[in-house]
Amino acid sequence: MDIKVNARYSPPETGLVGRTAPAKPELQPGSGMPGAPVTQVGEIQWTQGSQSLRQLETQSNEPPIDEAKVASLREAIAKGTYPMNSGQIAEKMLKFEQSLSS
Repeated sequence: MDIKVNARYSPPETGLVGRTAPAKPELQPGSGMPGAPVTQVGEIQWTQGSQSLRQLETQSNEPPIDEAKVASLREAIAKGTYPMNSGQIAEKMLKFEQSLSS
């Protein structure tokens, strides 16, 4: 891919009292200068790491769900046969509240 630069750089002059700065060159599209529109795009080479990251981005962010286990838990809760330890639930709620205030 060729890079063409249509503008020339001229270093700033020192000691310019009462003088005006030289006019800035006009930017041409595709000149490679900031703000100029892109007219050509070269081929992209993906590294192994970037391919892995892209694959992770496209994968679902949701964890796998065991539908059979969810269904059996819902059924046990609905029937009232799901074992609940109220002491353990209260203890975890208390720890959670304490972690919020500390």
